[in-house]
Amino acid sequence: MITVENLIKSYNSLRVLDGVCHAQERGEAVVIIGPSGCGKSTFLRCLNQLETPDSGRITINGTTVAAGSGAGNEEEQLRRGLRLSAGMVFQSFNLFPHLTALENVTQAPIVVKGESRSQAETRALQLLAKVGLESKAAAYPAQLSGGQQQRVAIARALAMQPLVMLFDEPTSALDPELRDEVLQVMRQLAEEGMTMIVVTHEMQFARDMADRVLFFEGGRILEAGTPDQIFLNPQQERTKEFLRKVAVR
Repeated sequence: MITVENLIKSYNSLRVLDGVCHAQERGEAVVIIGPSGCGKSTFLRCLNQLETPDSGRITINGTTVAAGSGAGNEEEQLRRGLRLSAGMVFQSFNLFPHLTALENVTQAPIVVKGESRSQAETRALQLLAKVGLESKAAAYPAQLSGGQQQRVAIARALAMQPLVMLFDEPTSALDPELRDEVLQVMRQLAEEGMTMIVVTHEMQFARDMADRVLFFEGGRILEAGTPDQIFLNPQQERTKEFLRKVAVR
């Protein structure tokens, strides 16, 4: 489903991604862990073309975009294809404050994909029910808790029927008691076979739901393996050091 080849991204003289390679099967849930500033979020943003890599290739479900391939119509169509293939949920909820939960979920399918309002609203209500918020369809973001807003954001991403879901620290802005409701929705998606990449500091969540864990350090994947391999028997000293610090916290 996902192939990343030698992905490089720099901001001025700072190299944030340094030759990242990654392959992921359909239905696989991958969790990325690592210290702040190691390139985790930039990697996700490159996958769905919010950031343009300096070099490398990204393939999602057979659609390939190569960095430096130009800015013509064909290349832009390929990039648009990747954006539509990869739904993204951010640390901040980014909901439109002047729209209800239902309207937030229907906006992109209507505007971007040209769906009829009735078709978009039918799916939106199904998705709000899926995340436990059907009764909040008419509520505005200011009337929702942080956990509820993040669940609306997940429903909004799913409304575009993505092949891959990317989560960039989706619980880091939430109080501890609100995290579980968001993590539960994500666990459900993983159990249903959604292809997922999750950047998180929730180590227990990573151990529970990941098929594979990647440890990022210095813009590279320093170590990868099953949750048991990474958390119980890490091979790299830097991985061991990071996990010790996380455990202390």
